[in-house]
Amino acid sequence: MGAATPRGRASTTRRNPGGLTDRQLEVVRLLGRGLSNAEIAREMVLSPKSVEHHVGAVLTKLGAASRLEAAQRLGISDSA
Repeated sequence: MGAATPRGRASTTRRNPGGLTDRQLEVVRLLGRGLSNAEIAREMVLSPKSVEHHVGAVLTKLGAASRLEAAQRLGISDSA
């Protein structure tokens, strides 16, 4: 028998608002600054496609209809 595999979300994800990962929280912070996916990708040294996936996950987890709404729900939008 092998070692037990942890199940469920990581403890850091459970502590974050909306169940977001640390990386997703960083994406939301950048969304709150009004950055595009390409700008977020450059800032985070990720591919634009990776950013697209993170943005989609954030919108789903927060039940937000837009990028701005996601940032506002966490109170980190420049226009909140």
